[in-house]
Amino acid sequence: MKKLISFIIAILFVLPLSAQFKAKMVFNSMGKERAFTVYSSDEGYRYEFNEDGQEGVVIVKNDSPDVIILMPQQKMAMKSPAESPMSMGNDPIKSYEHYQKDGTLKEIGKEIINGIECTKSELWNISGDEYGKANQKMITIWNSDKYKFPIKMINHIDGSEGSGMELKDIKPWTPDANSFSIPEGYQIMEMGGIMPNK
Repeated sequence: MKKLISFIIAILFVLPLSAQFKAKMVFNSMGKERAFTVYSSDEGYRYEFNEDGQEGVVIVKNDSPDVIILMPQQKMAMKSPAESPMSMGNDPIKSYEHYQKDGTLKEIGKEIINGIECTKSELWNISGDEYGKANQKMITIWNSDKYKFPIKMINHIDGSEGSGMELKDIKPWTPDANSFSIPEGYQIMEMGGIMPNK
């Protein structure tokens, strides 16, 4: 029994576990600054925001092809494909992943961002497609190995200065059973079509 317990403890120290956290995210897009609270765990991540009195939650689960946008005041949930313009407009991470498919990532080195060691990389467009010219720098990203999440991104193709996002005030967080699910009683709208689904 002692050997089994020692073996399990040894495995736990070898397996890479991403840190679960919450943080403030400052997100600049198309000249507009928004503040989100981001929550991340092994299951996925979610953003919570309040814009002009309108509350919203964006949920991205690792095993789902959809992004869920909750509107708590209306008790409505909108599901849209992760690569849809609506999803990418509300989620800088999904936008980055979309562009990464057609580009090449060049690692620059290590840098400290807000006290966290990160790997700095640049995403370059190599094909000269609809996103811009060939050999154009699209995104600079600082990824944290500890948190398995980007701490900072600069979007060079947005067209407005200062576009991107940055995480600040990272703190430990433990998700509950409902952190990544649609609450009961919400009307679900599939944004691939117009028909509501209950």
